[in-house]
Amino acid sequence: MKSPTSDLSPAAQAGPAAHLPPAMISDYAAGLLSPGLSLLVASHFTSCPCCRAKAARFEALGGALLAGADPVAPEPCCLEAALARIEAAERAEPCFDAQGWPLPRPLCRRLERPIRELDFTAIAPGLEASRLDGFPGETVTIRRAASGVPLVTPGARIGTMGLLLSGAAQVGGTVFGPGDCLAELADAPRATGSSACLCLMVEPAA
Repeated sequence: MKSPTSDLSPAAQAGPAAHLPPAMISDYAAGLLSPGLSLLVASHFTSCPCCRAKAARFEALGGALLAGADPVAPEPCCLEAALARIEAAERAEPCFDAQGWPLPRPLCRRLERPIRELDFTAIAPGLEASRLDGFPGETVTIRRAASGVPLVTPGARIGTMGLLLSGAAQVGGTVFGPGDCLAELADAPRATGSSACLCLMVEPAA
């Protein structure tokens, strides 16, 4: 079976080239991001040592500042969130679903089933989406696009962000590969290559 990443150049397969905005990494380290964006950030960390290192520096700075602060009772979900961030930072290798898609570990844990078992619905010609539950105030989807099809539909809200999971997408002369963040782009990224393009997309509330 052909690898989902076989259409990428060796440079594109080496690791993400499009990183997270520093402000987003800082907010993630501080626990300020929404659940959907937190999933996207943790998934990007799986394949990006550069952004993981930045997050570690932000967390170290935050720890130093908290050391001199008055103690505050933690929320019930704090321990679970902290453990998830630690695992995302330490477990850099991807996991694989039954179809051989190399998916980030945080996303594998969230899906709990292979991509082929998700319910995809057509949202545009050549573009399907499977919505993930449990993200109030956000629309979090796994999108699957045929070659030449935009990953973002017209009318997407400002702040919509994507993480390329497999395959390749192109904006102008720039080709994005697995692990690349798709945000603040002048044009909608289009799937490219002969295999399907898979993307995690997070759209904020209106």
